[in-house]
Amino acid sequence: MSIGEVRGADTPRPYELADRFRLEDGTVFLSGVQAIARLAVDQLRHDRRLGLTTAAFASGYPGSPVGTYTEELRRASATVPDLPSVVQPAGTEELAATAVMGSQLAMTLDDARYDGVIGVWYGKGPGFDRSSDAIRHAVFSGTSMHGGVVAVVGDDPAAKSSTLPSSSDATMVDLHMPVLFPGDVQEALDLSRHAVALSRSCGLWAGLKLVTAVADGTGTVDVHPDRVQASSPVIDVDGQPFRPHPNGRLLTPYTIDMEREFQEVRWPLARRYGVENGLNRVVTRTADDWIGIAACGHTFHEVREALRVLGLANDDDLRAAGVRLFQLLMPVPLDPAQARDFADGLEEVIVVEEKNPTLEGLVKGAFYDGTHHPRVVGRRDERGDLLIHGHGTLDVDALIAPLHARLSARLGDRLRPLDQLVGRQRTRIPLAVNRAPFY
Repeated sequence: MSIGEVRGADTPRPYELADRFRLEDGTVFLSGVQAIARLAVDQLRHDRRLGLTTAAFASGYPGSPVGTYTEELRRASATVPDLPSVVQPAGTEELAATAVMGSQLAMTLDDARYDGVIGVWYGKGPGFDRSSDAIRHAVFSGTSMHGGVVAVVGDDPAAKSSTLPSSSDATMVDLHMPVLFPGDVQEALDLSRHAVALSRSCGLWAGLKLVTAVADGTGTVDVHPDRVQASSPVIDVDGQPFRPHPNGRLLTPYTIDMEREFQEVRWPLARRYGVENGLNRVVTRTADDWIGIAACGHTFHEVREALRVLGLANDDDLRAAGVRLFQLLMPVPLDPAQARDFADGLEEVIVVEEKNPTLEGLVKGAFYDGTHHPRVVGRRDERGDLLIHGHGTLDVDALIAPLHARLSARLGDRLRPLDQLVGRQRTRIPLAVNRAPFY
Protein backbone atom coordinates (compact mmCIF):
# COMPACT_ATOMS: atom_id res chain seq x y z
CA MET A 1 0.00 0.00 0.00
CA SER A 2 1.47 3.34 -1.01
CA ILE A 3 1.57 6.42 1.16
CA GLY A 4 -1.62 8.40 0.86
CA GLU A 5 -3.89 5.39 0.55
CA VAL A 6 -6.26 3.71 2.96
CA ARG A 7 -6.93 0.02 2.61
CA GLY A 8 -10.62 -0.76 2.66
CA ALA A 9 -12.46 -4.05 2.43
CA ASP A 10 -11.57 -4.58 -1.24
CA THR A 11 -9.11 -2.10 -2.72
CA PRO A 12 -7.05 0.82 -1.45
CA ARG A 13 -8.54 4.28 -1.81
CA PRO A 14 -6.90 7.73 -1.59
CA TYR A 15 -6.45 9.08 1.92
CA GLU A 16 -8.44 12.26 2.61
CA LEU A 17 -7.87 14.76 5.41
CA ALA A 18 -11.37 14.10 6.73
CA ASP A 19 -10.34 10.47 7.34
CA ARG A 20 -8.56 11.56 10.51
CA PHE A 21 -12.06 11.85 12.00
CA ARG A 22 -14.17 9.77 9.62
CA LEU A 23 -12.17 6.56 9.48
CA GLU A 24 -13.29 3.95 12.03
CA ASP A 25 -10.77 1.20 11.28
CA GLY A 26 -7.19 1.70 10.10
CA THR A 27 -4.33 4.12 10.56
CA VAL A 28 -4.68 7.90 10.59
CA PHE A 29 -2.36 10.86 11.13
CA LEU A 30 -3.34 13.12 14.02
CA SER A 31 -2.14 15.79 16.36
CA GLY A 32 -2.81 15.37 20.05
CA VAL A 33 -5.62 17.94 19.92
CA GLN A 34 -7.17 16.17 16.92
CA ALA A 35 -7.01 12.84 18.75
CA ILE A 36 -9.02 14.32 21.63
CA ALA A 37 -11.40 15.90 19.10
CA ARG A 38 -12.38 12.37 17.99
CA LEU A 39 -13.66 11.70 21.52
CA ALA A 40 -17.33 12.54 20.99
CA VAL A 41 -17.51 11.08 17.48
CA ASP A 42 -15.98 7.75 18.47
CA GLN A 43 -18.13 7.46 21.59
CA LEU A 44 -21.35 8.30 19.74
CA ARG A 45 -20.56 5.63 17.16
CA HIS A 46 -19.86 3.13 19.93
CA ASP A 47 -23.12 4.00 21.69
CA ARG A 48 -25.09 3.48 18.48
CA ARG A 49 -23.66 -0.02 18.19
CA LEU A 50 -24.87 -0.67 21.75
CA GLY A 51 -28.35 0.57 20.89
CA LEU A 52 -28.02 3.84 22.82
CA THR A 53 -29.31 7.14 21.46
CA THR A 54 -26.81 9.63 22.88
CA ALA A 55 -25.67 13.14 21.98
CA ALA A 56 -22.58 15.22 22.69
CA PHE A 57 -22.11 18.74 24.04
CA ALA A 58 -18.75 20.50 24.24
CA SER A 59 -18.00 23.91 25.72
CA GLY A 60 -14.88 25.67 26.91
CA TYR A 61 -12.41 28.43 26.29
CA PRO A 62 -10.28 28.16 23.13
CA GLY A 63 -6.90 28.87 24.75
CA SER A 64 -3.49 27.26 24.22
CA PRO A 65 -2.38 24.50 24.52
CA VAL A 66 -5.86 23.48 23.34
CA GLY A 67 -6.01 26.57 21.15
CA THR A 68 -7.47 24.86 18.08
CA TYR A 69 -9.74 22.45 19.93
CA THR A 70 -12.97 24.28 19.08
CA GLU A 71 -12.19 24.16 15.36
CA GLU A 72 -11.09 20.52 15.45
CA LEU A 73 -14.23 19.53 17.37
CA ARG A 74 -16.34 21.20 14.70
CA ARG A 75 -14.41 19.50 11.91
CA ALA A 76 -14.86 16.14 13.60
CA SER A 77 -18.61 16.71 14.02
CA ALA A 78 -18.97 17.83 10.41
CA THR A 79 -17.66 14.47 9.14
CA VAL A 80 -20.59 12.66 10.79
CA PRO A 81 -23.54 15.07 10.48
CA ASP A 82 -26.01 12.31 11.33
CA LEU A 83 -24.72 12.17 14.91
CA PRO A 84 -26.08 14.87 17.28
CA SER A 85 -23.15 16.95 18.50
CA VAL A 86 -23.10 20.59 19.66
CA VAL A 87 -19.88 22.61 20.01
CA GLN A 88 -20.54 25.84 21.88
CA PRO A 89 -17.46 27.73 23.13
CA ALA A 90 -18.16 29.99 26.08
CA GLY A 91 -16.97 33.45 27.00
CA THR A 92 -15.57 32.13 30.28
CA GLU A 93 -14.58 28.72 31.57
CA GLU A 94 -17.07 29.07 34.44
CA LEU A 95 -19.98 29.45 32.03
CA ALA A 96 -18.70 26.48 30.05
CA ALA A 97 -18.53 24.33 33.19
CA THR A 98 -22.07 25.28 34.16
CA ALA A 99 -23.33 24.44 30.67
CA VAL A 100 -21.61 21.05 30.70
CA MET A 101 -23.07 20.41 34.15
CA GLY A 102 -26.48 21.09 32.63
CA SER A 103 -25.87 18.49 29.93
CA GLN A 104 -25.89 15.85 32.68
CA LEU A 105 -28.80 17.27 34.66
CA ALA A 106 -30.90 17.26 31.47
CA MET A 107 -31.20 13.50 31.90
CA THR A 108 -33.27 14.06 35.06
CA LEU A 109 -36.04 15.82 33.10
CA ASP A 110 -39.13 14.00 31.91
CA ASP A 111 -38.78 15.40 28.38
CA ALA A 112 -35.14 14.32 27.88
CA ARG A 113 -34.70 13.32 24.22
CA TYR A 114 -31.58 11.18 24.61
CA ASP A 115 -30.38 8.29 26.71
CA GLY A 116 -27.46 10.47 27.74
CA VAL A 117 -25.27 13.41 26.72
CA ILE A 118 -21.49 13.18 26.55
CA GLY A 119 -20.15 16.39 28.07
CA VAL A 120 -16.74 17.84 27.21
CA TRP A 121 -15.26 20.83 29.04
CA TYR A 122 -11.97 22.26 27.77
CA GLY A 123 -9.62 25.01 28.85
CA LYS A 124 -6.05 25.75 29.82
CA GLY A 125 -4.59 25.58 33.31
CA PRO A 126 -5.33 29.18 34.44
CA GLY A 127 -8.96 28.87 33.32
CA PHE A 128 -9.27 25.58 35.14
CA ASP A 129 -8.02 27.28 38.31
CA ARG A 130 -10.40 30.19 37.91
CA SER A 131 -13.46 28.02 37.24
CA SER A 132 -12.73 25.54 40.02
CA ASP A 133 -15.78 26.56 42.06
CA ALA A 134 -18.14 26.00 39.12
CA ILE A 135 -16.44 22.70 38.35
CA ARG A 136 -16.58 21.62 42.01
CA HIS A 137 -20.37 22.10 41.98
CA ALA A 138 -20.61 20.24 38.66
CA VAL A 139 -18.54 17.33 39.98
CA PHE A 140 -20.76 17.14 43.07
CA SER A 141 -23.92 17.10 40.94
CA GLY A 142 -22.52 14.10 39.08
CA THR A 143 -22.85 12.53 35.65
CA SER A 144 -25.41 10.27 34.04
CA MET A 145 -24.76 6.57 33.40
CA HIS A 146 -25.03 7.00 29.61
CA GLY A 147 -23.54 10.50 29.51
CA GLY A 148 -20.33 11.24 31.35
CA VAL A 149 -18.06 14.30 31.39
CA VAL A 150 -14.44 14.67 30.31
CA ALA A 151 -12.53 17.81 31.33
CA VAL A 152 -9.71 18.39 28.84
CA VAL A 153 -7.21 20.50 30.81
CA GLY A 154 -4.40 22.02 28.77
CA ASP A 155 -1.24 22.34 30.85
CA ASP A 156 1.70 24.42 29.71
CA PRO A 157 4.66 23.34 31.89
CA ALA A 158 7.22 25.48 30.04
CA ALA A 159 4.92 28.55 29.69
CA LYS A 160 5.17 28.31 25.91
CA SER A 161 1.99 30.33 25.46
CA SER A 162 1.12 31.32 29.03
CA THR A 163 2.27 33.95 31.51
CA LEU A 164 3.07 31.25 34.08
CA PRO A 165 4.04 27.58 33.92
CA SER A 166 1.07 25.39 34.79
CA SER A 167 0.27 21.95 36.16
CA SER A 168 -3.30 21.12 37.13
CA ASP A 169 -3.06 17.67 38.68
CA ALA A 170 -3.12 18.95 42.27
CA THR A 171 -6.27 20.97 41.55
CA MET A 172 -7.93 17.92 39.95
CA VAL A 173 -7.20 15.93 43.10
CA ASP A 174 -8.78 18.65 45.25
CA LEU A 175 -11.87 18.65 43.02
CA HIS A 176 -12.28 14.84 43.34
CA MET A 177 -11.50 14.27 39.68
CA PRO A 178 -9.67 11.15 38.49
CA VAL A 179 -6.63 12.10 36.38
CA LEU A 180 -5.79 10.43 33.08
CA PHE A 181 -2.45 11.52 31.64
CA PRO A 182 -1.61 10.58 28.02
CA GLY A 183 2.03 10.70 26.94
CA ASP A 184 1.63 10.60 23.15
CA VAL A 185 -1.05 10.88 20.47
CA GLN A 186 -2.10 7.21 20.57
CA GLU A 187 -2.52 7.37 24.34
CA ALA A 188 -4.52 10.60 23.99
CA LEU A 189 -6.92 8.84 21.63
CA ASP A 190 -7.29 5.75 23.82
CA LEU A 191 -7.52 7.55 27.15
CA SER A 192 -10.25 9.88 25.88
CA ARG A 193 -12.48 6.82 25.42
CA HIS A 194 -11.48 5.49 28.85
CA ALA A 195 -12.32 8.90 30.33
CA VAL A 196 -15.94 8.65 29.13
CA ALA A 197 -16.31 5.08 30.38
CA LEU A 198 -14.75 6.01 33.72
CA SER A 199 -17.07 8.98 34.19
CA ARG A 200 -20.11 6.88 33.35
CA SER A 201 -19.15 4.13 35.76
CA CYS A 202 -18.44 6.26 38.84
CA GLY A 203 -20.40 9.48 38.25
CA LEU A 204 -17.34 11.79 38.46
CA TRP A 205 -15.92 14.22 35.95
CA ALA A 206 -12.81 12.59 34.46
CA GLY A 207 -9.81 14.90 34.05
CA LEU A 208 -7.70 14.46 30.93
CA LYS A 209 -4.37 16.22 31.44
CA LEU A 210 -3.04 17.38 28.06
CA VAL A 211 0.45 18.93 28.17
CA THR A 212 1.78 21.08 25.36
CA ALA A 213 4.13 18.42 24.00
CA VAL A 214 1.24 16.00 23.50
CA ALA A 215 -1.28 18.62 22.31
CA ASP A 216 1.12 19.94 19.66
CA GLY A 217 2.66 16.55 18.85
CA THR A 218 1.66 14.50 15.82
CA GLY A 219 1.84 10.87 14.82
CA THR A 220 0.13 7.95 13.14
CA VAL A 221 -2.35 6.15 15.36
CA ASP A 222 -4.43 3.01 15.08
CA VAL A 223 -8.20 3.37 15.21
CA HIS A 224 -10.70 0.55 15.56
CA PRO A 225 -14.23 0.39 16.98
CA ASP A 226 -13.15 -2.17 19.58
CA ARG A 227 -9.65 -0.86 20.32
CA VAL A 228 -10.78 0.32 23.78
CA GLN A 229 -12.95 -2.25 25.53
CA ALA A 230 -13.63 -0.73 28.91
CA SER A 231 -14.55 -2.80 31.94
CA SER A 232 -16.83 -0.98 34.37
CA PRO A 233 -16.58 -2.10 38.02
CA VAL A 234 -19.70 -2.43 40.14
CA ILE A 235 -20.25 -1.63 43.82
CA ASP A 236 -23.47 -2.56 45.62
CA VAL A 237 -25.17 0.22 47.54
CA ASP A 238 -28.07 -0.79 49.79
CA GLY A 239 -28.18 -4.16 48.05
CA GLN A 240 -28.35 -2.74 44.54
CA PRO A 241 -25.58 -2.09 41.97
CA PHE A 242 -24.60 1.58 42.02
CA ARG A 243 -25.74 3.53 38.96
CA PRO A 244 -24.66 7.18 38.65
CA HIS A 245 -27.55 9.61 38.72
CA PRO A 246 -26.97 13.39 38.50
CA ASN A 247 -28.52 15.52 41.21
CA GLY A 248 -28.99 19.27 41.09
CA ARG A 249 -29.94 19.66 44.75
CA LEU A 250 -26.79 21.51 45.74
CA LEU A 251 -27.95 22.48 49.21
CA THR A 252 -27.52 20.94 52.65
CA PRO A 253 -28.46 18.26 53.67
CA TYR A 254 -28.29 16.83 50.14
CA THR A 255 -24.68 17.87 49.66
CA ILE A 256 -23.65 15.94 52.77
CA ASP A 257 -25.10 12.81 51.20
CA MET A 258 -23.22 13.62 47.99
CA GLU A 259 -20.00 13.95 49.94
CA ARG A 260 -20.57 10.58 51.58
CA GLU A 261 -21.13 9.07 48.13
CA PHE A 262 -17.83 10.63 46.99
CA GLN A 263 -15.89 9.08 49.80
CA GLU A 264 -17.54 5.68 49.99
CA VAL A 265 -18.70 4.90 46.45
CA ARG A 266 -17.56 7.14 43.61
CA TRP A 267 -13.86 7.48 44.47
CA PRO A 268 -13.39 3.75 45.20
CA LEU A 269 -15.15 2.97 41.90
CA ALA A 270 -12.75 5.27 40.04
CA ARG A 271 -9.78 3.53 41.67
CA ARG A 272 -11.14 0.12 40.69
CA TYR A 273 -11.69 1.28 37.11
CA GLY A 274 -7.99 2.05 36.75
CA VAL A 275 -7.03 -1.35 38.15
CA GLU A 276 -9.49 -3.45 36.14
CA ASN A 277 -8.58 -1.71 32.89
CA GLY A 278 -4.81 -1.94 33.39
CA LEU A 279 -4.20 1.80 33.06
CA ASN A 280 -1.18 1.60 35.39
CA ARG A 281 1.28 -1.13 34.46
CA VAL A 282 4.69 -2.48 35.26
CA VAL A 283 6.47 -2.42 31.91
CA THR A 284 9.57 -4.46 32.82
CA ARG A 285 10.09 -6.83 35.76
CA THR A 286 12.48 -9.53 36.92
CA ALA A 287 13.01 -11.19 40.28
CA ASP A 288 16.45 -9.55 40.52
CA ASP A 289 15.34 -5.94 40.05
CA TRP A 290 16.86 -3.55 42.58
CA ILE A 291 15.54 -0.16 41.45
CA GLY A 292 12.24 1.04 40.02
CA ILE A 293 11.23 4.19 38.17
CA ALA A 294 7.63 5.46 38.23
CA ALA A 295 6.45 8.17 35.83
CA CYS A 296 3.27 9.44 34.17
CA GLY A 297 2.22 10.69 30.78
CA HIS A 298 4.75 12.41 28.55
CA THR A 299 7.37 12.26 31.28
CA PHE A 300 7.38 8.45 31.13
CA HIS A 301 8.39 8.57 27.46
CA GLU A 302 11.12 11.07 28.27
CA VAL A 303 12.40 8.67 30.95
CA ARG A 304 12.53 5.83 28.41
CA GLU A 305 14.51 7.98 26.00
CA ALA A 306 16.88 9.18 28.74
CA LEU A 307 17.58 5.56 29.69
CA ARG A 308 18.28 4.78 26.04
CA VAL A 309 20.77 7.65 25.87
CA LEU A 310 22.43 6.32 29.02
CA GLY A 311 22.92 2.96 27.33
CA LEU A 312 19.83 0.98 28.39
CA ALA A 313 18.36 0.85 24.91
CA ASN A 314 15.53 -1.66 25.28
CA ASP A 315 13.58 -3.83 27.71
CA ASP A 316 16.22 -6.56 27.64
CA ASP A 317 18.89 -4.07 28.72
CA LEU A 318 16.64 -2.84 31.53
CA ARG A 319 16.00 -6.37 32.76
CA ALA A 320 19.70 -7.21 32.68
CA ALA A 321 20.42 -4.05 34.68
CA GLY A 322 17.69 -4.78 37.26
CA VAL A 323 15.68 -1.66 36.39
CA ARG A 324 11.89 -1.90 36.72
CA LEU A 325 9.54 0.64 35.09
CA PHE A 326 6.05 1.66 36.22
CA GLN A 327 3.95 3.57 33.69
CA LEU A 328 0.94 5.38 35.11
CA LEU A 329 -1.71 6.47 32.60
CA MET A 330 -4.13 7.12 35.46
CA PRO A 331 -2.06 8.33 38.43
CA VAL A 332 -5.08 9.52 40.45
CA PRO A 333 -6.59 7.79 42.31
CA LEU A 334 -3.65 5.46 42.83
CA ASP A 335 -4.38 1.96 44.07
CA PRO A 336 -1.95 1.28 46.98
CA ALA A 337 -1.81 -2.44 46.18
CA GLN A 338 -0.58 -1.67 42.66
CA ALA A 339 2.16 0.60 43.98
CA ARG A 340 3.26 -2.01 46.51
CA ASP A 341 3.27 -4.73 43.85
CA PHE A 342 5.47 -2.56 41.63
CA ALA A 343 7.93 -1.97 44.48
CA ASP A 344 8.02 -5.57 45.71
CA GLY A 345 11.65 -6.56 46.29
CA LEU A 346 13.12 -3.21 45.22
CA GLU A 347 15.71 -1.30 47.21
CA GLU A 348 14.81 2.09 45.76
CA VAL A 349 12.01 3.80 43.83
CA ILE A 350 12.56 6.95 41.77
CA VAL A 351 9.42 9.01 41.10
CA VAL A 352 9.82 11.27 38.07
CA GLU A 353 7.21 13.99 37.60
CA GLU A 354 6.97 17.62 36.57
CA LYS A 355 5.98 20.40 38.95
CA ASN A 356 4.11 19.23 42.04
CA PRO A 357 5.31 16.01 43.72
CA THR A 358 1.75 14.66 43.62
CA LEU A 359 2.66 11.13 42.55
CA GLU A 360 5.62 11.02 44.93
CA GLY A 361 3.33 11.68 47.89
CA LEU A 362 0.85 9.02 46.73
CA VAL A 363 3.61 6.43 46.31
CA LYS A 364 5.05 7.14 49.76
CA GLY A 365 1.57 6.93 51.24
CA ALA A 366 1.01 3.54 49.60
CA PHE A 367 4.18 2.18 51.21
CA TYR A 368 3.45 3.59 54.65
CA ASP A 369 1.28 0.73 55.94
CA GLY A 370 2.86 -1.98 53.81
CA THR A 371 5.40 -4.58 54.85
CA HIS A 372 8.10 -3.48 52.40
CA HIS A 373 9.55 0.04 52.54
CA PRO A 374 11.99 0.81 49.72
CA ARG A 375 13.75 4.16 49.70
CA VAL A 376 11.75 6.71 47.67
CA VAL A 377 13.45 9.64 45.96
CA GLY A 378 12.04 12.16 43.52
CA ARG A 379 12.19 15.89 43.86
CA ARG A 380 14.90 15.38 46.47
CA ASP A 381 17.17 12.51 47.43
CA GLU A 382 17.49 10.79 50.82
CA ARG A 383 19.73 13.60 52.11
CA GLY A 384 17.24 16.30 51.15
CA ASP A 385 19.34 17.54 48.24
CA LEU A 386 17.63 18.52 44.97
CA LEU A 387 17.56 15.58 42.57
CA ILE A 388 14.92 16.19 39.87
CA HIS A 389 13.99 19.84 39.40
CA GLY A 390 10.38 21.03 39.51
CA HIS A 391 10.57 23.94 37.07
CA GLY A 392 9.91 24.04 33.34
CA THR A 393 9.67 20.80 31.40
CA LEU A 394 11.34 17.52 32.30
CA ASP A 395 12.86 16.51 28.99
CA VAL A 396 15.59 13.99 28.21
CA ASP A 397 18.42 16.42 28.87
CA ALA A 398 17.03 17.30 32.30
CA LEU A 399 16.76 13.63 33.31
CA ILE A 400 20.14 12.28 32.21
CA ALA A 401 22.15 13.57 35.20
CA PRO A 402 19.73 12.55 38.01
CA LEU A 403 19.12 9.09 36.52
CA HIS A 404 22.85 8.57 36.02
CA ALA A 405 23.44 9.58 39.65
CA ARG A 406 21.06 6.91 40.96
CA LEU A 407 22.07 4.13 38.55
CA SER A 408 25.84 4.51 38.19
CA ALA A 409 26.85 3.20 41.63
CA ARG A 410 25.39 -0.22 40.77
CA LEU A 411 25.70 -0.32 36.98
CA GLY A 412 29.08 1.34 36.51
CA ASP A 413 30.45 0.77 33.01
CA ARG A 414 27.07 -0.33 31.67
CA LEU A 415 26.19 3.35 31.49
CA ARG A 416 27.75 5.83 29.14
CA PRO A 417 30.07 8.35 30.84
CA LEU A 418 28.14 11.35 32.10
CA ASP A 419 30.66 13.87 30.77
CA GLN A 420 29.88 12.67 27.24
CA LEU A 421 26.17 13.22 27.71
CA VAL A 422 25.60 16.36 29.77
CA GLY A 423 25.61 19.50 27.66
CA ARG A 424 25.37 17.56 24.40
CA GLN A 425 24.41 19.72 21.47
CA ARG A 426 21.24 19.10 19.50
CA THR A 427 20.77 20.12 15.91
CA ARG A 428 17.76 22.37 15.71
CA ILE A 429 15.85 23.40 12.60
CA PRO A 430 15.77 27.23 12.40
CA LEU A 431 12.31 28.76 12.43
CA ALA A 432 11.35 30.82 9.40
CA VAL A 433 8.74 32.82 11.34
CA ASN A 434 8.16 33.78 14.93
CA ARG A 435 5.02 32.67 16.75
CA ALA A 436 2.95 35.76 17.36
CA PRO A 437 0.79 36.06 20.49
CA PHE A 438 -3.00 36.12 20.09
CA TYR A 439 -5.51 37.52 22.55
